[in-house]
Amino acid sequence: MAESIVPDSSKNMSGIPSVMKAAQQNGFGDVRNVLTLADNVPVPRELSSNQILVRVHAASINPIDWKTLNGNLSLITRFSFPHVPGKDVAGVIVDIGSSVKRFQVGDKVYGNLGMNDGSYAEYVRGDHSLFAIKPKNLTMEEAAAVPLACETSYQALFAKFSPPVGTGSKVLICGGSTATGLFAIQLAKAVGAHVTATCSKRNVSLIEKLGYKTSETNSDSNQIHLIDYNEKDFGKELKGQDYDVVYDCVGGQEQWTSAQEILKRGGQFVTIVGDDTKSVISVKALAIGSSLINRKFWSVFGSTHHNYILHFLNQKYQNLDDIRTKYIETDQVKPLIDTVFDWRKDGVEALYSLYEKSKSGKAQGKLILKIADEE
Repeated sequence: MAESIVPDSSKNMSGIPSVMKAAQQNGFGDVRNVLTLADNVPVPRELSSNQILVRVHAASINPIDWKTLNGNLSLITRFSFPHVPGKDVAGVIVDIGSSVKRFQVGDKVYGNLGMNDGSYAEYVRGDHSLFAIKPKNLTMEEAAAVPLACETSYQALFAKFSPPVGTGSKVLICGGSTATGLFAIQLAKAVGAHVTATCSKRNVSLIEKLGYKTSETNSDSNQIHLIDYNEKDFGKELKGQDYDVVYDCVGGQEQWTSAQEILKRGGQFVTIVGDDTKSVISVKALAIGSSLINRKFWSVFGSTHHNYILHFLNQKYQNLDDIRTKYIETDQVKPLIDTVFDWRKDGVEALYSLYEKSKSGKAQGKLILKIADEE
């Protein structure tokens, strides 16, 4: 754990500019209509006692970022415009609040800013609890790829039910080539689970890049058993095979329907998407919410007793510490990166490309926004 050093304020502020380059969201809609890149955004230098100021080196994008920008979540998001978007971040602490004991100036950190956002900027301010020490074996770009997606899967596998996924557990991951799916495969394998994943043929190479052997059968528990969802229904393919957990990273009612065919009595279905893959908070979504409550009721009191869990991330820096020490720094988990965009070279087009490629669903790995060089 980092030692506590409270720097002299005059010394601490030296070298920190008063303005910075940052993305500016001015409403909800298409990225090219509502997002700009400005050079004169004030640096948030005023800190509360529990906050830190981070010089951002890299950030990444997640589906929730473009869904929020589009206005899909506008009924529950209350931004003051202009707003700096971005959740995942990696950088160096340049100032700390008077009550912060976990860090010191100069610490390299990574974190998830949650719905407050702010990572698509040269500096970001946030509560210290949103950050953890960066894994020493990752670059800033790699570290920025981890927080939201990896912690989501970490909690889904290890914190949502008891006993958690462990040695010998049978786990099926819907969407094995998604960011959350790729992290889930690695986390599950790290603790000795037997892993099956749905994945298109196009993305099989992604899983093999992680160092795993893959197979179209589940006869060898050391390999990742892959099912091409374009050709097969995993519910029919694995019917009656008593899986402990189905972790759904893609959404849609069909995942729950198929899961009931393969889960053991008392098995766990954990989804991070639910039925509505568009994640639009609307009257329709409220109706879907009532159906999920009904589904949860029957998962408890029905004859099969399959537990239905709609999982939302509950951020804890202790999770990021655990991910770092137990999994990343022991080389059992690593991020895969598709593209690094750099706004210093491409200006606002780097932001547009970041959002558009993420929204296309064609990325093979994480998409990164590089903001500064490594120190």
